[in-house]
Amino acid sequence: MPHEMKYFTPEEEKKMQQSAAQTAAPAQKVRWSAEGGSEPEGNGSDGRKIWIAVLVVLIAAVLIAAALLWGGRFGKREQPESQPVSSQAASASAEPTAEPSPTPVPGPAVTAEDWFAVLNGPGNPLPEGFDPQTDAIDGAGYYLDSRAVEDFFAMQQAAQEAGLQLKIISGFRSTTRQQQLYEQEVQALLNQGLDQAAAEQQAQQVEQKAYESDHNTGLAVDLVPQYSQTKNAETIVQTPEYQWLSEHAAEYGFVLRYPEDKQEITGVEFKPWHWRYVGKELASFLTEQNLTLEEYWKQYLS
Repeated sequence: MPHEMKYFTPEEEKKMQQSAAQTAAPAQKVRWSAEGGSEPEGNGSDGRKIWIAVLVVLIAAVLIAAALLWGGRFGKREQPESQPVSSQAASASAEPTAEPSPTPVPGPAVTAEDWFAVLNGPGNPLPEGFDPQTDAIDGAGYYLDSRAVEDFFAMQQAAQEAGLQLKIISGFRSTTRQQQLYEQEVQALLNQGLDQAAAEQQAQQVEQKAYESDHNTGLAVDLVPQYSQTKNAETIVQTPEYQWLSEHAAEYGFVLRYPEDKQEITGVEFKPWHWRYVGKELASFLTEQNLTLEEYWKQYLS
């Protein structure tokens, strides 16, 4: 069948155009609504540009925020790597610096062979057969090494001039006599209930074995006030005689051999009556430096 062409009058065509226009307008409005826009008809291109700009700004903001967040995490992650360095530095600074040992004060020109510097004591005996040459220092039978007698008399005279009287209660002792005194002390301690080993050890602090007593050197003398009847440490240290000797004995070559604060070093109890001749130069040095003969040997003669 041939296709038929229909003709419309001008009025019909106008109505058809108006109807088409009315139908297209709602379609455009729906399209903009679906795209999320609310722009009026005729401004679609400008709206898209605005939204693109907004989208770009949002993307840029997200990228900047992500960069900042990533940078913060990166900084935190690197900190532990640098921590050990600061920890090591802190540890190094916290470790105490070892102080150098103090340089000993130069001592006098004394050698281990000098007769007045001889050292003995508990566990450190004199050579067997040691027998010094002695002279009497009073009429009661007390003796001292003959080389120390002159200085002893000078000290005794100076004390008398100061109004003090020094009484000699012991001087040089033979090794035989010393061994007797030691054994008597051991027996006294056994009687107090100590066993043999403990008694022998404790006795050494009071009366040492033969050859281990300072009195065997011939250089030691026990001095107390003339009016004193016993060797009592607490009483003697309160006397003018002890005070004077503490201040002046070194001028004559004597030192306190067994100080109270050096008992662990000497191995002998505090004996404020026991004075030892070591020569004037060494006596002054020991007194000034607060050293015992044991300490001097360890620092200067060993």
